[in-house]
Amino acid sequence: MTSHFVALCSDANDPNRLARFWAGVLDREIADGGLTLLPSDDTGFSIQFQPTQEQKAGPNQMHLHLTSTSLDDQQSTVARALGLGGRHLDIGQGSVSWVVMADPDGNEFCLLTPR
Repeated sequence: MTSHFVALCSDANDPNRLARFWAGVLDREIADGGLTLLPSDDTGFSIQFQPTQEQKAGPNQMHLHLTSTSLDDQQSTVARALGLGGRHLDIGQGSVSWVVMADPDGNEFCLLTPR
């Protein structure tokens, strides 16, 4: 029997706010009462946000890596993420070609240079 990756789920203190943030960053449509982002490309998996009262404690064990088509596109995505409530994050990465950020709940993600 083969398994299929259908959804990435994340706990969120404010799931609707986090869904709006990621919908704006990833250019995805919001569904399911504001808790699910539908696939917009060939990945085929949704992203779901589940309410929790637990506060984030420490770095995530997994985080997203996003790429772009050009350095200008990378900077545009950084600006869009900042405008949607994201922030730059210093995790001791030093001088690197990618940008480390956090979403409004503090979840880390990286905006990589074009590949």
